[in-house]
Amino acid sequence: MDLTRLAVDAGRFINRAVQYTGESLGQAEKTELDSGLEELLAQADATKTWTDSIVSQTEVLLQPSLARLEDRLYEHLEWSAPPRPRAHELLGDQMTQAGLEIGSNTPYGESASVCAICLLSFCPF
Repeated sequence: MDLTRLAVDAGRFINRAVQYTGESLGQAEKTELDSGLEELLAQADATKTWTDSIVSQTEVLLQPSLARLEDRLYEHLEWSAPPRPRAHELLGDQMTQAGLEIGSNTPYGESASVCAICLLSFCPF
């Protein structure tokens, strides 16, 4: 057993415990993050929020829906359906908003905008 190694490990453990205690009690200074890093963190949060929203709306679109059955019935009977946003329109709007908020110059924003255009232009239902 190496006593020097044990002493070094114990010293590190004590230093980390002191640092954690100081941060927990609010006595230590908060480490300031680089503004670029804070911007990336904000963009990552926005991306996660929009992705969760888009996935949720995609699940709604893919699930069997009574509203779509009702729309088909109105088409078959040649009646006018009551005005309401359809699932693919809501998904397209969310993709468009995500693309605009995240930025159309980013790969995520550009692909969300392109998918929204395709969805709203070519969706058969």
